[in-house]
Formats: sequence, C-alpha cells, structure tokens
Amino acid sequence: MKRNGVLTITACPLDVPTAPPQPEPDGATRRFEGSAETVRKIEQSIAYMLAHLHQPLRVSTLAQQASVSPSHFFALFKRRTGAAPIDYFTQLRMRHACRLLHGSSASVKEVAATLGYEDPFYFSRVFKSVNHVSPSQYRAARQLLPSGANGANGIDRTNGASAVNGKHHNGIPLSCVGI
Repeated sequence: MKRNGVLTITACPLDVPTAPPQPEPDGATRRFEGSAETVRKIEQSIAYMLAHLHQPLRVSTLAQQASVSPSHFFALFKRRTGAAPIDYFTQLRMRHACRLLHGSSASVKEVAATLGYEDPFYFSRVFKSVNHVSPSQYRAARQLLPSGANGANGIDRTNGASAVNGKHHNGIPLSCVGI
C-alpha cells in the first residue's frame, strides 16, 4: 500500500498462533472441547492443512477426519485456534507464499500454481487481502531489506517498522523477516 509516496507493507504471517480453549461464560471450560483428544484432532487437522497447501480445502473433509460434524468441527477449531478453519488455512497458504516470494525467483503465477490457485489474479487478490500489499509489491519491498535482516540492520521489531535507505516501511514484516 502506498501512502504519501512511501510503500507500507503489513506483516506476512509466519506463525499462525494457536490459542488455548476459551472458557465458557460461567468460567468453566467444556470437558470435550478442551480435552486432549480434541487438541489431538485439531493438531492433526493443522498437519493435514500444512500437507495440502497446494490444493483447495473443505471444512467437511477436516470434520470427517476428526469424526465430528462440520459445524461442531468449526466451533472446536475456532475455540482452540481463535480462527475459522478456512481463514487459518488461508493464513498458512499466504505464509508459504511469502516464503516462496522471498526465497525463490518464481513468478507470482508460479507461486500461485504451487499453492493450488489456478487463477493468479485471484491469488493476488487473496494475498493482498491478507497482507495489504500485492505479491509483486511484497517481493520488491523485501528486496530493499538488507540481507540477513533479523532485528538489526534497519529492522525495528518493536513496532514492525524498518528503515531502508532512509525510508520507513511500516510493518515490514513482523513475521516474514528472517525467512
């Protein structure tokens, strides 16, 4: 995103956090939702997501693997991770897209295809909706960073801003730096 002639990039998700189960309104945690079995099922679902970043995903597939209904799976997953399953999956895919854009010379079209997006323009729209910058803008801004930027060399991790050649790029990148 460009503001006042300065390219601003928001974080590219590196790690999608897993939140603990949320307590019920009365303060108790439901037995099943917080059980070790549920945690195992959600972890298996996330592992499945990671293994299938290259193809579309349906909540019904994950629910079937977890042996629960899609609506119950959705509730369990969201309670455990803080995100809807498909939103979580999209974040994982876009995190991988950041890695590919940063660590390879693959074109945006090739990155889209690697992640199972048949339409590179749709991939670009999804990438921009998650990262607030297009894939090509992300790659261009990443190339401005000094190599090995890891909290030094112009990166201020306290507020996600960087100073490269005297320009400040807010949000570069809270999570894709160092990939």
